Amino acid sequence: MHGLIFVTWEKYLVNRFNTSFLNTYREKIGETAANAPLASKVYDDAMLLAGVVVVHELSHIPVDTLLREYGRYFLINGLTSSRCSYLLTQVHSGRDLLLVMRDAHAQMRRVPGGLTPPIFGYEASSKHSNSLTLIYDSSRQLCPLLRGAIEGAAERYGQQVRIHEKACMRQGASACRFDVTFLPAENIHQRQETPEQIAHRKQQQQIDNLILAILPRQQGINLTQLQGLLQMQGQIPTKYQRLNRILESLQHLSHAGLVANTANEPGDTLTSRLYWRAPTFDN
Repeated sequence: MHGLIFVTWEKYLVNRFNTSFLNTYREKIGETAANAPLASKVYDDAMLLAGVVVVHELSHIPVDTLLREYGRYFLINGLTSSRCSYLLTQVHSGRDLLLVMRDAHAQMRRVPGGLTPPIFGYEASSKHSNSLTLIYDSSRQLCPLLRGAIEGAAERYGQQVRIHEKACMRQGASACRFDVTFLPAENIHQRQETPEQIAHRKQQQQIDNLILAILPRQQGINLTQLQGLLQMQGQIPTKYQRLNRILESLQHLSHAGLVANTANEPGDTLTSRLYWRAPTFDN
């Protein structure tokens, strides 16, 4: 699983309970500053599943309830919004977000490093443009988490959603099937972006795309080398040439599955880390 899952899981625990609860949880799982999860890394699924069991034992909240709440939280929290902004700029409704997530998960599986996010299928409704059937057949059987993510996708865009799970792997079906209908957003004028926000988002998207175009397909380059190539482009605002802004763009692209890096290699550091374009087609 992507490190962003683990980092936002701990943010959810603070939001759902409090910092004291998080500290107790970390003590129970043996987490220290030295082994705390990082959003740039990849971790074994079993670590999160074990963590959910620990939270259940501490809080007595059912595991499925925790998974559902976290799935919703993952789609609406600020860190996901920041790291996944490259994807979110393409989205304007809960339904669109689910479809973009599906494509992003497929792309992430092409990135070297062992990421295996679930790829769910879907069937569009011929009767309602805001309806679809999601088909989930992951061996993880984390269908409550997907249900929460559907709810979070709707909440993100001020929509209501109707969800009917008409088949479940946990009850012997070959796949979970969710009939999902998104209802029109309420108070749409309150969520419209200002002209300044739109301009900033478009400029950030342009910089992200430029950095993606500069990156090699093989033989990765580090941050400093990428900064030098970006400075050679000309007409790039100085603020976007700073290392922290370049890193921000790389994070956007990495969470879209478009950039690979050496973050999980032994001895990796931020200064030595190499980046290159991920393949966008299956071998």
